[in-house]
Amino acid sequence: MQPANANQPKSAKAKHKQISEDILKAIEDGRWVPGDQLPSEDQLATEMSASLGTIQRALRSLVQMGVVERSHGRGTFVSGAQAQEGQLMHFRFMAEGGKQLLPVYFKILSVKLTSESGPWSTFFGSQVEQYVHIHRIVSINDEFEVFSEIYLPADRFSELAQMSEATLNGVSFRDMLAERFNAPTLNTRQMMACLPFPPRVARQLNVPAGQYGIVWSIGGMTYRDTPITWQRIFVPPSDRMIEIVPFSQNGKPDFRTVK
Repeated sequence: MQPANANQPKSAKAKHKQISEDILKAIEDGRWVPGDQLPSEDQLATEMSASLGTIQRALRSLVQMGVVERSHGRGTFVSGAQAQEGQLMHFRFMAEGGKQLLPVYFKILSVKLTSESGPWSTFFGSQVEQYVHIHRIVSINDEFEVFSEIYLPADRFSELAQMSEATLNGVSFRDMLAERFNAPTLNTRQMMACLPFPPRVARQLNVPAGQYGIVWSIGGMTYRDTPITWQRIFVPPSDRMIEIVPFSQNGKPDFRTVK
């Protein structure tokens, strides 16, 4: 990283903002990956030719963005190394009493490249022309099944399309994107509606044609709110509770439940 004040005009950003940008750029470039510990504040101050207070302010900004996590007595770490249970946003179905999570089992149905457009195209923007498209079935405690389809930009994640379905079975895509592609999910946009399932989904879930259920769309974003995943989940009627754990603005999970 270059010192934050190097070759900066008078109209440049405030120094702590420039430093946070430089640290973020270094993370995006792979100098530090999710789970890595950043240098100490003193080391960063020396490297960035900045005061300790400026470094601390820059790190606080990165914490608010969800880019890093600070642990008292341990240091500062790049976020997204592993999705902790409290941060898993999808398929959290509760057993009776609402105190225990039901087990879920994932099975990949297909993985392919596609140029088909749809609501995911709006989320990713016109610059993305091809997608990795994944279909999977999720069994909830062997009681009922949920169908999901996932889209990812092929220019960044085409490697997934080369993996076998057996390799991807049971894999947490959120963990894989963080660990293998340096793309942790730091924020989401979620929408939910009660709609009739299209015939192709009704057949997969073995429910009557025209069956109504929850259609849940989730867009995942990484550093700088860059879109990395778009998922649509079809949940048939059930008396099981779904626990939703969206992110708040400070990057921490915010618990709530819907039935």
